[in-house]
Amino acid sequence: MLQHLVAWPREQADRPHPCLVLLHGRGSNEQDLFGLVPQLPKRPLVLSVRAPHPFAWGGYFWYEFTGEQGRPDEATLNSSLDQLRDLLAALPEQYQVDASQVYLLGFSQGALMAGTLTLKEPQLVAGTVMLSGYLPDIDVTVEGMTGKPVFMAHGTNDGVLPVVMARQARLRLEDLRAELEYHEYPMEHEVSLDELKDLQCWFGARGLT
Repeated sequence: MLQHLVAWPREQADRPHPCLVLLHGRGSNEQDLFGLVPQLPKRPLVLSVRAPHPFAWGGYFWYEFTGEQGRPDEATLNSSLDQLRDLLAALPEQYQVDASQVYLLGFSQGALMAGTLTLKEPQLVAGTVMLSGYLPDIDVTVEGMTGKPVFMAHGTNDGVLPVVMARQARLRLEDLRAELEYHEYPMEHEVSLDELKDLQCWFGARGLT
């Protein structure tokens, strides 16, 4: 199973728990997004997951790139998706998680992972958060994504993943009739306080406080 850190719910609630799964970016690790826990809802159990592939310069990654800009290598992407599916499948028994209340939150490469799994198997997730990410070119059906809650946010000054990539993902999700909330902020490839405030409101609208 993928290595991960766990933060138990900070607010007393009946079991099974809702769950929030955090997926870091390229060259980072499970400690990175774990620092956001105090800014996230108190009711869910939070897992911060380490990507399976060691990065030569430190940290870990979810997938390699092909020669084409932004296109993930299918072999490493699919391997990571399989391992992420296995992790989600184990949550109800291992952590008493409500399988119908699993949310994914990814940053950069982790955002693509969260978005891709949601596109491929929307029934596995209750909602998806994509921070400073984009979507790969894969075929999906409109029916599966209709009404699926998605929060997307991106920096207009992002020099790692240009904001145009997020705007393209936005159009795609709108075409798929997802329940999309989209924001842009005057920031680089990072997470901002304004972004977190908007995200808190988005979670609150779904009963996660």
